[in-house]
Amino acid sequence: MMRCAKTALLLFSSAFLSLSAFAEAADAFAIPRAEFTKYYTAVTGKPVPEGVVRFAIDPAVSKTGKDAYRIVSSSAVTIIGSNLRSVLYGVYDLLERRAGCRWFWDGDIVPKKEAIDLSGLDVHEESRFDYRGLRYFAHRGLTRFQAEHWGFDDWKKEIDWCLKRRLNLFMLRIGQDDLFQKAFPDICPYPDPSKPIPEAMSGYDNRSLFWSLQFRGELRKKVMDYAFARGMMAPEDFGTMSHWYSRTPKSFLEKMNPPFLPQQGGCYGDPTDRVWDIRDRKWLDAYWHLTETSIANYGKPDLLHTIGIAERHCFTNRADNLKMKCDMLDLLVQNAASHYPKSKVLFAGWDFYLTWQPDEVKQLVKTLDPNRILLWDYEADAIGKRNFTEWDVIGKFPYTFGIFLCYEAGIDIRANYSLILERQKLIENDPMCKGYILWPESSHTDTLCLRYFTANAWSQKLLPADRVLDELCESRYGAALANEMKSIWKKVIPASVSQGWRGNYGRQITLGWDGASKLEKELPSLISQWKDTVEPVKHVFRELAGIPWKGGFIRRDTIDLARTALDRIIILRLNELVFDIGEWRKGRRDGADLPARARNLSALTDLMADVLALHTDYSIWESYLRLEAVEKVQNPEFTKTLFDNASCDYCRSHQYELARHWYAERMRKAASRLAIAVASHERNVVLFDDSEDERKVLMGKPLESLRPTRPRTEANFRATMRSIAEML
Repeated sequence: MMRCAKTALLLFSSAFLSLSAFAEAADAFAIPRAEFTKYYTAVTGKPVPEGVVRFAIDPAVSKTGKDAYRIVSSSAVTIIGSNLRSVLYGVYDLLERRAGCRWFWDGDIVPKKEAIDLSGLDVHEESRFDYRGLRYFAHRGLTRFQAEHWGFDDWKKEIDWCLKRRLNLFMLRIGQDDLFQKAFPDICPYPDPSKPIPEAMSGYDNRSLFWSLQFRGELRKKVMDYAFARGMMAPEDFGTMSHWYSRTPKSFLEKMNPPFLPQQGGCYGDPTDRVWDIRDRKWLDAYWHLTETSIANYGKPDLLHTIGIAERHCFTNRADNLKMKCDMLDLLVQNAASHYPKSKVLFAGWDFYLTWQPDEVKQLVKTLDPNRILLWDYEADAIGKRNFTEWDVIGKFPYTFGIFLCYEAGIDIRANYSLILERQKLIENDPMCKGYILWPESSHTDTLCLRYFTANAWSQKLLPADRVLDELCESRYGAALANEMKSIWKKVIPASVSQGWRGNYGRQITLGWDGASKLEKELPSLISQWKDTVEPVKHVFRELAGIPWKGGFIRRDTIDLARTALDRIIILRLNELVFDIGEWRKGRRDGADLPARARNLSALTDLMADVLALHTDYSIWESYLRLEAVEKVQNPEFTKTLFDNASCDYCRSHQYELARHWYAERMRKAASRLAIAVASHERNVVLFDDSEDERKVLMGKPLESLRPTRPRTEANFRATMRSIAEML
């Protein structure tokens, strides 16, 4: 204990420390002290006794140089962290171990006790990875899933949760905010938030404002300051940052007229998202000025993150294209090094995954400095192997292990644990794997995956999904419901995986079917595979109907499980119907059963809307109201913009307004037309109208008129689950 006592005084060791300096040093622990006090009082209902807990920072508590902490009891409890955030990790760990607190993204569990036993503690914890973090992305639609919607209170809760789960890094990739206005004030005025921005297009490309850029800048400043005050890290974007979510303002293009790098095809053809030609130093410096502006106003230069020339092909010839991309990356890195020679540079793996061949990445890696560059790979769960497994980096070059989990349309349960486990085994004993990250397009989609990620990002040994599920159910639902909820999770997980990163029933109905499928030859095999994993999930609805529907965690998770299960069943049965309609059209089968099956699907899509109506998470209108509650939305037309963002072909998913007024209506219409067609033997009937026309009609209606109105009661939940069970 002598060492611990000495460590506790580390920050104050000078015998000549002045009183004011002592107070300043003591205040270094104001945040961990406040957190301990908050939860101690919440648990016991009493103030914290004087001197019961002490805090210290000692880098030597870490054996590897990574985040670490020690909790030791003597006359008091001493929490020693290798840095400030590790002190906070120790506070939250202590509260878990002895107070029984549990931490989730959507809330804490804080039990009531007469006292908290703080005796007999000698705990040492150390991270396996240097970097453990999350990205928050720029899509819009539903507040739960889209971080651009969040206000400061939401962000404080999120950052606190990150620390409670021992993460140390996050990245806000939710647009450029007001960087152009701050970096080039004479060129780029602040846009009028009451009108569409000049760069607005449609779908997710419509970046018209719901809050002014001034407010967004103030919010980002507060969020970053809050995170940095707790020791969090945040990579700073640099390089060719022109993208759909960070467009070049038209005012900049008109006044500065930047030339662009060569580009062949792809989806980035508008001047506002094209990459400036950084071979001319003027435009390299202009991009760098945006980065410097961000650092000066919001960030830190310790970690610099670049997407390179993401998702673009410069030339059709692969050799020329590779040379251009390598040259541009080298130029960016050298420029960054001239400004911040000690910073770590993160190369995002997304471009490597999408537009490079594995041999090309291998060539690039041979030219990189392992002391400065880290391959920031987040495709470990990709079907196929365009990730660290094929880049010859294992045991040789620094890289991260990352889970992508979902594109924007994948906002339900879908983590592929068998694939993640297979890839995770490759990194268990590899010291070159420096990080474990979750880098999705949507947040909070899969509560179990969030638990799995945060557990494995810290743990020294691989934690399988079953073990994490056991812990989740016991801690989140309590002894009374843990087994029942675990049984449902175990049935849903195999079915949930079948959709990979993107698909959902709404996209299938609006994009993938008019009674004949482009995947006709693949459907029999696809249906056969799905039957084994998806068909059994129909039995969960009777189990769900028996769950007492009380408490925020149960209400949220039962809806997550129900909508995921029903989504996969609808897709399976739709694919079966598509195939059989094709056979009927060719005269290979009788069509007598087709209308009844289509009516069944129509009823299931209506029931999906009933499921989504049961929770506020899924309403676009209610998400709009949450924006208003944070800061008044000045654009009177923004409800249409938000509907446009959420309903475009890339983003449409489990939004109630789409489920009720588009997917269900579309399926009902198809079922009616199919019944008439079968009765009249019209085998070439067109079953669907143009989906984009339908979307535009809905977008023209007042968003409030499409909102859910069904009471969110336990009786309605049970009735909906039973109706689905009967329909199946």
